[in-house]
Amino acid sequence: MKDLRTYIFETKGDPIDMQWIQDEKPVMTKDGRQVIITSVDYKEIPNVIHGQVKMNSKMFEYEWNDNGICSKALDRMGNPKNAEKSDILVKAI
Repeated sequence: MKDLRTYIFETKGDPIDMQWIQDEKPVMTKDGRQVIITSVDYKEIPNVIHGQVKMNSKMFEYEWNDNGICSKALDRMGNPKNAEKSDILVKAI
């Protein structure tokens, strides 16, 4: 169980953990793009987080592992691209 200091020090941009995802708390990419988690695949090891990232008022499908590292990314046109540090999943609070 977390103590009060832990909650106080949780800030925007901190790395995510699976408890954060299970509690359905807000997340974003490291560069500030809005993310909506659509599902989590617990059958895969490490777990695969499926979600949508908002870019230019469109939503694009992304995938991350349970540490927030992006494994599937798209560019602003919807074409596959190599995942970058800016695609990492972080806390939005």
